[in-house]
Amino acid sequence: MKTLYSVLSGSKLNTQKFIYLSAVFLTVALSSCYLNFYRPGTKSTLDSAAAQKLQSVNKYFIIHFQNGIRGLENVAVNGDTLKGIIVKLPEEHSKYLAPVSEKKNRVKQKDKHDALMEVHLYSMQKPDVADTVFSALLSSFTRADVYELNKSATTYNHVMSTVGIVASVAMIVGVIAAASYTPPDIVITNTGGGTGGPCNCPQVYVKNNDRYDFKSGLYSGAVYSTLERMDYLPLTNIPVKENNISFKIANAQNEEQFINEVQLLQVNHPAGTTVLPDRHGNILSFQNTIAPLAASAEKGNDVKNLLAKTDQQYYSFDNNANEDGFSDIKLTFNKPAGTDKAKLVIHARNSYWGGLLHKEFIGLFGDNFEKWRTKQEQADAKDPAKWQTDQAMPLMVYMKTATGWKFVDYFPLIGNTASRDMIMEINTAGITADQIEIKLETAYRFWDLDFAGIDYSANQQFETAVIEPTQAVKTDGEDQKKILLQSDKQYSHLTGDQSISFQYTITTAAANNVSSYFLVSGGYYHSLEPISGKTNYKELYKFRNKGAYDKFSRAKYQEAQDITAALQKK
Repeated sequence: MKTLYSVLSGSKLNTQKFIYLSAVFLTVALSSCYLNFYRPGTKSTLDSAAAQKLQSVNKYFIIHFQNGIRGLENVAVNGDTLKGIIVKLPEEHSKYLAPVSEKKNRVKQKDKHDALMEVHLYSMQKPDVADTVFSALLSSFTRADVYELNKSATTYNHVMSTVGIVASVAMIVGVIAAASYTPPDIVITNTGGGTGGPCNCPQVYVKNNDRYDFKSGLYSGAVYSTLERMDYLPLTNIPVKENNISFKIANAQNEEQFINEVQLLQVNHPAGTTVLPDRHGNILSFQNTIAPLAASAEKGNDVKNLLAKTDQQYYSFDNNANEDGFSDIKLTFNKPAGTDKAKLVIHARNSYWGGLLHKEFIGLFGDNFEKWRTKQEQADAKDPAKWQTDQAMPLMVYMKTATGWKFVDYFPLIGNTASRDMIMEINTAGITADQIEIKLETAYRFWDLDFAGIDYSANQQFETAVIEPTQAVKTDGEDQKKILLQSDKQYSHLTGDQSISFQYTITTAAANNVSSYFLVSGGYYHSLEPISGKTNYKELYKFRNKGAYDKFSRAKYQEAQDITAALQKK
């Protein structure tokens, strides 16, 4: 694949042409940066006091009738009645009539003023086209949307835009500076990381109609040997043709992989149930997840609508630090009488911000990074894992008991390249109330949570089988089946653009059963990105303390906000 550098250079880099096209590149990049978002602020009813307040600040009222959408002008609120003159909807108020979600809807900068002045009322009436005078009881409206700026989503986009542009400018400046001495045959590849950079981990691609589609990363966060762990990746929606499954595990750019074991796990279970392994490899089934009664990020801020379904509308743990110094969300669920076990099911991912933050962190080591990594690989394996949990980098789970919050377990890091379903069994035998409270806790903005639910159903009967590969071949043609057969400290080592291709022959499940498949793999990886500069010992010493990573994230995010504000003033 040709890169920006190679396309422009030919036999010799034309620096002026590169600068010009780089400016074009940044202009195009800016078209997806500094976006603004609004939320509809949906209410089931609109009372007289609220309507009068909206009218007093000159909000523009729009009525969604059964037979069309019209504007309402000369609005007056008389007791419980809304009155006005029906008019053809002006063009400036005709652009944002159908918000796609409760949280995140884009509004263009030029339209922001008009759109954020709108109040949308939904009526069952079908007025005649000739009608101009309108009068209706406020209670007759089935829904009211009061548009407002989504400050959280807008600020986050602006901050990430600034970070991305600053990184792009730094890359361009670096290439230009290198132009005077870079040999013609050197190709500078792109980073491929997008806004937050790639998940630092081996990448899984599933074959679908003769092409490989990216699925997810494996054992994210296992950045040295003492953090090696197993991962259980659900292979949902995989194409099964002629009873074959094929996938590829590939090295990520600027990394090397040490893969210890790879298995394809087949679970045959009753139709109508779903199965997932927890982080320990225990397979659990669930049938009917119950949404939380409340999901409180901070006092008075209920975000349960964000977590009601998997729809890429995330809660991003962006609230103020709790008493333990982390971001959290507290979930309240109904608890049926007589149940002593619950299964917490979530859909989540690590955030793009978390990927950027990791790069900032390892940059503090400067020239001593590799020396530090070697030291970590010689340490007791419990120490690096404990440091990660002390910093709440995994998603920590607590249950409220009579004596306070009790730690249950954690969801491991999964990277920011893809979200996934995860499950955890919780012993609720000690909870006598008809509700349970669960707390999810992590470092500031380190996770994006899409869905959370509880299932109380008993585990169903199922059969499992580990399928042996018919092929496990490395890019260089070397057979990897024996090396990857079990966890035995014999590693398949991937560097550069190397990958391993796997093929499996499968059998279909018996009648009334369905099959689910999971890629089970263990290993670790190293980042090979060069890190230079002096070691920032003063900053690094802070990370000996529990919760330092959360403070680091808040400080860096505020720094990015300050840069954003300064750029916007220019």
